[in-house]
Amino acid sequence: MSFLGTLLDTASIILVMVPLFLPLVEPMGLPLIWFGIVTVVGAEIGLLTPPFGISCFVIKATLNNDRISLKDVFLDAFPFAFIMLVVLVILIRFPSLSLAILN
Repeated sequence: MSFLGTLLDTASIILVMVPLFLPLVEPMGLPLIWFGIVTVVGAEIGLLTPPFGISCFVIKATLNNDRISLKDVFLDAFPFAFIMLVVLVILIRFPSLSLAILN
C-alpha cells in the first residue's frame, strides 16, 4: 500500500485496494478496523516518499520560498515517514493496539 501512495492519493488507494483485499482479509478472521487502519497508515507513508510523494509537492508549493528545494522537503519528511513505518510494523505485529478504541 505504501508503494501506491507514491502514485495515488489516499482516497484512491482505498477505493482500489479495499475491494481487492477485503475478500482475503474476511476469511482470515482479521478485524476489519485493523485492516482499515493499516491501509490508511500505509497509504499515508507513500504520500511522503519519493518519487511522487504528493504531500511533499504540496508542501513545496505552499512554502513559496526559492531557498527551500523539493529535495529539502523530501529529506525533512523522511524522519516522519520512518516513524510512520515503525508504527505500521507495530500495528501489524500487535493488532490489539489498533483495536483498543473498541474497548
